[in-house]
Amino acid sequence: MLKVHIPKTDLVASVLGLGTDYFGSTVSRDVAMQVMDFYIEAGGNVIDTAELYARWIPGGEHQSERVIGEWLRDRRMRDRIILSTKGAHPNLDSMHIPRMSKAEIQSDLNSSLKRLGVDCIDIYWLHRDAPGYPIEEVLETLESFRRAGKVRYSGFSNWSQSRAEEAYLTAQRLGIKGFIASQNMWSLARVNLAHADPTWDYIDEPFARWHVARGVAAFPYLTQANGYFRRLDLGTLMEVPADARVRLLFDHQENRDRFQRIRNLQRKYGLTVGQVVLGYLRSQPFPVFPLVGPKNLSDLGDCLQSVETRLSAADVLYLEQGNGAEALGTPGDSSSNVPTD
Repeated sequence: MLKVHIPKTDLVASVLGLGTDYFGSTVSRDVAMQVMDFYIEAGGNVIDTAELYARWIPGGEHQSERVIGEWLRDRRMRDRIILSTKGAHPNLDSMHIPRMSKAEIQSDLNSSLKRLGVDCIDIYWLHRDAPGYPIEEVLETLESFRRAGKVRYSGFSNWSQSRAEEAYLTAQRLGIKGFIASQNMWSLARVNLAHADPTWDYIDEPFARWHVARGVAAFPYLTQANGYFRRLDLGTLMEVPADARVRLLFDHQENRDRFQRIRNLQRKYGLTVGQVVLGYLRSQPFPVFPLVGPKNLSDLGDCLQSVETRLSAADVLYLEQGNGAEALGTPGDSSSNVPTD
């Protein structure tokens, strides 16, 4: 798998990261171990988890970190991976109450280190923002962990562009490292905000331009929109009751229009839906490392098909806006091929 340097770091990351939110809960320990083995064999090296995972499932709390910690010990893989985890998430029964004090972040970090069985986290993310909390205190807290050797780099998850800019400018003023990457929701599918978690934050076109300007990488989640476009392609979106949440979040006219443009690129380049969807993120003008959350080896195999897919800037614009259609030629025309790494 292709690997790319993460700006502002000495880390070189595989172009797809492994999301693990259900490892040890709805994804059994044994299957989780197999998925991690397969991912490493395919050349992947970014494993992402969180202190929160999967607290919302009975018996699931902390299981993701525990399974990863066991896998790291059994496979002796610590030196081969970029280990990524998150803390400072509000309690699920009081999401309106931030957990951003130094004591709270430190408690989460120390418990994650213990479960993972490591001394240091490569990228430590703040899982949610607390917009009223002084950004200087947050950054100084993270800097203290870095100097103590517990964290190499830090990032933000579900932060707005304005807070990200505030953090960037504050880090510059303080002369400290600051955030090296974002982990917000981002996919080709636009979410229906009326049905979304109000604490999610997103990368839109202006925020993407901010990443370019500030030299900040992105590790987006929900990169395949819970398989929305794949379900449309298979004709199963309206048939499976379990997909009700996917329909609420993603099924609206703009995404239906985007799906038709995906189909046009499929015919143009001979790609799968997944290759176009993940290729869209991989083809941005700054380093983007999509996180994927396979539930089994088959899911992971489908995701790995996308690692070499790169689209042109005209194709990206076409997927977003329907512009640049003239760059596509006639769908099915084999006179040009999609760029690959």
